[in-house]
This record gives sequence, structure tokens and C-alpha cells, in this order.
Amino acid sequence: MYQLLEEGLSKAEVARRLGCSRQTIYNQLAQDREEEGPRVRTSKLDRFRKYVESRLDRFDLPATVLLAELRERGYEGGVTIVRELVARIKDRHTQRVVDRFETEPGRQAQVDWASCGTIWHHGRRRRLSLLVVVLGYSRMIWARFVVSERRPVLAALLEDAFAELGGVPRELLFDNLKQVIAQPRSDSSPAILQPGFADFADHWGFEVHACPPYWPRAKGKVERAIGYIETSFLEGRSFDDLGDLNAQLRFWLATVANVRVHGTTGERPVDRLAEDQAAMRALVTPYLKLEVEPRQADWDGRISFRGVRYSVDPSILGARRGEPVEAHVGTDERLRIYHRGRLVGTHAVAPPGSPPQDDPAHARTRRWLRQQPPVRRLRERAPRFEQRHQETQPSWAAVAPVVAARALDAYEEVVRCRPS
Repeated sequence: MYQLLEEGLSKAEVARRLGCSRQTIYNQLAQDREEEGPRVRTSKLDRFRKYVESRLDRFDLPATVLLAELRERGYEGGVTIVRELVARIKDRHTQRVVDRFETEPGRQAQVDWASCGTIWHHGRRRRLSLLVVVLGYSRMIWARFVVSERRPVLAALLEDAFAELGGVPRELLFDNLKQVIAQPRSDSSPAILQPGFADFADHWGFEVHACPPYWPRAKGKVERAIGYIETSFLEGRSFDDLGDLNAQLRFWLATVANVRVHGTTGERPVDRLAEDQAAMRALVTPYLKLEVEPRQADWDGRISFRGVRYSVDPSILGARRGEPVEAHVGTDERLRIYHRGRLVGTHAVAPPGSPPQDDPAHARTRRWLRQQPPVRRLRERAPRFEQRHQETQPSWAAVAPVVAARALDAYEEVVRCRPS
């Protein structure tokens, strides 16, 4: 019975194999505890424990890989007790990672997305996402609902969070988000950042840390904050649109979430925020590279952006093909088009493949311009003038050899003198 239990089998499975009831197993275990006192259970994995700990200290290996390595070293047990040992060691490592920043103001903020269903936004149903940023020391929560998780949106939201929290943490801890991580960390190599986000991090001066795969406790602060917002704020909430929802969220964070006494610290996050702000990096100018994309307007007064054509003001651009403009996308998923610093178009971002998105005012201006007579380019006339001294073309006499002129009598005298 003890051998089967040590291999990780359940008491029901042990009872089935031994041909007895589960209660018999329980009674036998209780009797042994009474007779022998506390029983120290041994395991086939005991002599391999140090090896497993040394491997997990360096690499995030699954239990199946460790089982194959242990079998080569003489282990004869099953995979169940290996999984239990791996889980205990990983939990201890994760707790060490979490506790390392527990009392260091300004050191770390944890960032993560959460999917919260769908809403109607600009006439169509969109996925509702929640971005949450939690300061590790004060537990101050910053959050915002959006309808896109694209990298420019994430960058703009982080800039808003830095401004409202009063500084930039020295480290940002992310899950393996595709907007941030190009290649997740593995047993032999660290995580590789997306080049665009790495440039953004360099601009603001924070380091990016990626969580180990399948270790949710490594970012437990933001995980608990997400659950807190979903259950205590969003559940049963009524709102008109995305702007109204975010306004209610900001009010709730300021009056409820960040002024409550936190269960772990025993203090209010708003009271500990000053220590975080004193240790965080100062704010710098906004990073705009991820938000601006150059485009060119065509003859119809439209630009192409992410597979959809959007109108611009034709009266400002004129009828010049290839006129350069700049496309800006904000966190509200609105496309703003600028020409030489002047706003010439605003549209809601449509999904790829949508028909052309025309502003009614732009369409009216375009129709008015088409009704106007065409502007013809005047043909340049040749200038009229008078030349005082005309030069004649050279005659044949001017270019022929010079020949002596004689009278006819001279030729007659030559004929008479010629001998017959």
C-alpha cells in the first residue's frame, strides 16, 4: 500500500488494485499513525532532489524532461512525484522573484492585458480589452479600457500611465506579449524584445523583464488587480460608451481601489505612492515614432492605411498626386491625418478590407470641385520683337574661289594668236 502511495497513486486507485475499499486504506493509515507516531515517508526521488533543484535553478524545465534525465541516472519511480517536486521548487523560485521587489519603491511595475468581452464602438462590435499597470511597492493601480491591443496603443497607454502615476519605474514586468516579446525566453536563451518596443523602452529608460512561461505567480500583483477590477468594478456595470466606461473606471480607482487598505501591505496605495514617485525616473518628452506613419494622398483625396482608404480634405491638399501626409492612431482607435501640421481628416479605424471611409464634408467638397470648370494651362505665346540689324545668309559668291575678271577682247586676242 505504501509503495503504491509513494508512486503517486490515489487512495481510490490503491484500493482498487489491492481489492479493498478506500475506507480500509484510511483506517490502516490512521492505525499506523497512532501506533508509530509521525511517520517519515521516504521517496525514490529523495536522492535525486539536489540534482532536480540544481537544474531548476538554471533552467525552467518541465517534469517530463527531468524524468528522462533522472531515468538515465537510475531513477525508477513515476512522473507524478517528479511533478509534485517540480511544482514545489518552482513555487519557491517564483515567490523569491516576487518578494525580491516587495519593499523597493520605484523599482518595478507589472503590466498585463485582460479580455473583457465585446462592446459596440463606432457602429460595430469590438473586443473590449483592459490594460492594468500596478506599482510593485505601493500597489497603486492604473487601468484603462480600449478596443485594440496594437503596439502603438500599448505605447500610448503606458505613456498615460507614467504621466498619471508621476514617474517611470526602473523595470516593467510583462507576460510574453507579442507586442513586446519577439521570442519568448527558453532554457538556453533570454527573451528577445520587439525592435520597436525596445526603442520605446530605451526612450523612457526602463528595463523590460519577461515572465517565465506558465509562471502566473511571477506577476501576481497585476493578476490580482485584474481580478479585482473585473469582479468589483466591471461586473454588473452600466455605461453608455467606451469614454463613459473609462470615466467611471478612473473615478472608481480614485475613490475605491487606491484608497482602500491593502491586505498585504496594511496601508492605502495612495499613501505609499509618494515613496514610489521619489524613486522613479522623471518623465521625458512623449515617444511619437510608434504613432506616426507617413502616407501619400492620391488624385481622389484619399490615403491607404492598413488595407482601407480614408478621405482627406481635398480643398487643402488640392489635386496633387503623391502629397505627403502623416497618419496618427490614438488609443481611441481614431485615425487623424495631418498635412504640414494641419488636421485634414479624422476617421474611426475600420477593419482591413472595408470600403472607402469618406467624411461627408470631404465628399461634398470633392463633388463641388468636380463641378467647377477645369483649369486649363495657358499656352505660352512667342514674344514679338524687331531686329534692327539683320544679317543675310552668305551667298555662293562669298564662299566661291576668287576668279580674275577680263574683257572679251583679251580672249579674242588669245584666239588669234593661237597657231592653226
